[in-house]
Amino acid sequence: MSPTAVGQRCMSESEPELGLGVVAALDRARITIHFPATGEQRLYAKGTAVLKRVVFREGESVATRDGTAFTVTSVEEDGALLVYVGEGQRAREDEISDVTSVSLPHERLMAGQVEPGATFDLRRRALEAQSKFRRCDVRGFLGGRIDLIPHQFYILHEVAGRQRPRVLLSDEVGLGKTIEACLILQRLIAVGKASRALILVPESLVHQWFVELLRRFNLWFSIFDEERCAASEQANADGNPFLDAQLILCSVGFLAGDEKRRDQAIAASWDMVVVDEAHHLEWTPELASKEYAMVEKLAAKSPGLLLLTATPTQLGPQGHFARLRLLDPERYSDYEAFVDESAQYGEVADVAGHIVEGRSLSAADRKALKRIFSADPETLEQRLADLESKKPGAREALLRTLLDQHGPGRVVFRNTRAAMTGFPKRQYCPARIDCDDTTLLARIARELEAEENGAEADIRRTFKDDPRIAWLAGLLEKHPTEKFLLICKTQRKVASIEAALREVINVKTGLFHEGLPLVQRDRQAAWFAEPDGARLLICSEIGSEGRNFQFAHHLVLFDLPLNPGLLEQRIGRLDRIGQTDTIRIHVPLVAGSADEVLADWYHRGLDAFETSVHGGSEYLARFRDRLLAVALASDGSRKTKRSDDVETLVTETAAFRRELQERMSKGRDRLLELASFDASTAARVIARIREVDADRFPRRFLCELLEFFGVRIQEHEGGDVVLDASHAFVEAFPGIPTEGMLATFDRRRAIAREDIVFLSQDHPLVRESLDLLISSTRGTTAFCHRKADTPNVVLETIFVLEPVADSRWHVEQFLPPTPLRVVVDIRGRDLTATLDATTLARDTRDGDIHRFLERPGFNATLLRALLEGATGLAEQQAAAAKETARAAARDALGAELQRLIELRRLNDHVRPEEIDLVKERLEKVARSVARAPLRLDSLRLVLEGTGEG
Repeated sequence: MSPTAVGQRCMSESEPELGLGVVAALDRARITIHFPATGEQRLYAKGTAVLKRVVFREGESVATRDGTAFTVTSVEEDGALLVYVGEGQRAREDEISDVTSVSLPHERLMAGQVEPGATFDLRRRALEAQSKFRRCDVRGFLGGRIDLIPHQFYILHEVAGRQRPRVLLSDEVGLGKTIEACLILQRLIAVGKASRALILVPESLVHQWFVELLRRFNLWFSIFDEERCAASEQANADGNPFLDAQLILCSVGFLAGDEKRRDQAIAASWDMVVVDEAHHLEWTPELASKEYAMVEKLAAKSPGLLLLTATPTQLGPQGHFARLRLLDPERYSDYEAFVDESAQYGEVADVAGHIVEGRSLSAADRKALKRIFSADPETLEQRLADLESKKPGAREALLRTLLDQHGPGRVVFRNTRAAMTGFPKRQYCPARIDCDDTTLLARIARELEAEENGAEADIRRTFKDDPRIAWLAGLLEKHPTEKFLLICKTQRKVASIEAALREVINVKTGLFHEGLPLVQRDRQAAWFAEPDGARLLICSEIGSEGRNFQFAHHLVLFDLPLNPGLLEQRIGRLDRIGQTDTIRIHVPLVAGSADEVLADWYHRGLDAFETSVHGGSEYLARFRDRLLAVALASDGSRKTKRSDDVETLVTETAAFRRELQERMSKGRDRLLELASFDASTAARVIARIREVDADRFPRRFLCELLEFFGVRIQEHEGGDVVLDASHAFVEAFPGIPTEGMLATFDRRRAIAREDIVFLSQDHPLVRESLDLLISSTRGTTAFCHRKADTPNVVLETIFVLEPVADSRWHVEQFLPPTPLRVVVDIRGRDLTATLDATTLARDTRDGDIHRFLERPGFNATLLRALLEGATGLAEQQAAAAKETARAAARDALGAELQRLIELRRLNDHVRPEEIDLVKERLEKVARSVARAPLRLDSLRLVLEGTGEG
């Protein structure tokens, strides 16, 4: 029923937020509506369907503009206007408060504001879908555009399950630490455990992280630099710029180098801090770098902390200890005690290895176990008895107990290539270049010495007529369709190589060095990644950290570092899990040069080109000075193919490598390998993800929801869809660009085609589309007819049981917003089971609510009686749902709490705060579930009979 006279009250169904409107003017074609609450005025075509007259009926509450409220007992007419009477009050409809609510479903129904039954059904199914998605046990695991790699998802499962994760992710180069950190962030943000996150990375990696977060995980982080902070302060001089955004990404150097910005970032408070390339944070008991001191202050205030480094021991045991004390300063407060403890890992690793290999435990093993389990001999006896009786799972239980109590896996995760599959082969391709130019040999030696001693600026570089440039040009010509990554030490060398190469060959070449602005570096890297882009990318040393160039299969090492860890970082740009081809490592070696000595040492002494190097800091400490001295002797002054010094050095290095590998296999690395990956757990997690991926429901329902809002969906090749929101009923439809979007629901296709958006139930478009409907009044009321032999009035109600709690406690794991459906009739009967949702949706047809409300006998009092009956039944359902949720929380969190208490008794790697947090979460969940309110979300009034009523 549309308004027809000046002064009548109405509401715009398309803009209910404007409040109650009043007819200000009419003419033959148009009607002018004033909305006093918001000061807005609108012109509508006369008779438009979006305007509905607001009529209050007996039993409803109203308020006047002066705040007087009363219950309507009768409605009179004053010309074209209505007068509401009750409790000694009289108010004409144009005197009713402009903000009087008619948003509650029963109020909207009595005001004649209903929508088609199909919209009511869509809203109910949206509530059910929202509940299903939020309860999903792998919520936040699904949205990454990534392969399901077991060790990454095991770490996600282990770390994201903690209330406040504080761990060191130290997988070897190429195993995907960045992916693991992003997965953890995505899960914590999805379930509400984290809302504010700060990521600190080297300046050269800022934009790469930004792109990875957005492209792979749909996480939009704001990049903060001085320009951004200054602009924020200009707009709000007294504000903290780091409070302007929830998710922030910036360089470590920017914050550490500016005391004001550092203090602002520390004061801003974060749920999670992530630090990439954490081995750059330098610390000794006597002195901490400004970068380390800053992260230490952030870590002290942030409940969550992720440190990433592929080389946790690159700076030796002291450097490793420095990172651990950031994670848990109380546990790691004494360096000497840490060294003593580390020395004891060998015995634990030996026994753990025997258990893993399925060998019978020897008397020595059992004796060692008794020493290890001295504080809990009963548990040991039970585990050994289970093992003797061959009880299923006994061996795994003993191993897990051993690792939980004595392994370092609570705070450190380190997977190694030896335990993984999917890596390519490395092929060492040395190119020996004969040269009698002693000047060149001397120059190569001087360059090495200067670069290693920090005097690189004193060296004048030119590669004109250098035989290595001619060799490089020939290599590029030999492989005309292949891409080559070249890494050398410095920015100046990059420029010199490029200039010399340009004179002998025409090839598309990109440059990547610290002298370029960040955006320009990223553009050069992106150009290199394009199929028709640069064939050669020449990088300084900053290209050896963090970047993923695995689409290339040729690496040119124009020079060699003395640090084996740095060499491994360089090779790791291509040698990554998922690499599809053999990596060819080309090293140009001028005969008799210092580089030839280094290459010989790396190849024969460490086997560093064709296998991954472990313990780089150990080699560096043991051999650096001798290696540099022997290499510098090859300066052209002597002409020997290989001196005795080189041969002795290589022989000693090879012996040391065997010794080190043996020692590391028995010590910390072996334990970390066992504690950092459990194949059976990873398999279960991935199987569950695949099960959810295979569910067709999210695709079907999202398409239906988008079509409801007017988004056009066109099927595309390979099962893809094109989403066009240009004709949607919502301006700037969330998540869909104005130019449209090509999307897929298939993970494999999304990985193969990065230009296609990957839609899963974790994708923001799914969440925002659901919110768009559920947060509106669309579908909250409907009026329908249903054929029946006996006249009846039936009320179908949807209540929502919705706990109110801080999202960081993740109450939704046990009780998400849960729709409860109840159907009652005018006789007070519970028809919920008899008239299921499918039946009513199929058998009802929309009716004229205004015609029905004009009939005598139905008023707000009768509707209230129906609602009271439905509410009582819904409360019974709610009580059962609450008890189920409480029991689930007690089982899950109680078991976790007991396990941590037992571990803490035997292993001080378990922080007391972890136990306290689980206790607090159990308490908060129980309280939130018990107090969860029940609210009426929507209702449908169904008139049954043989006619139209």
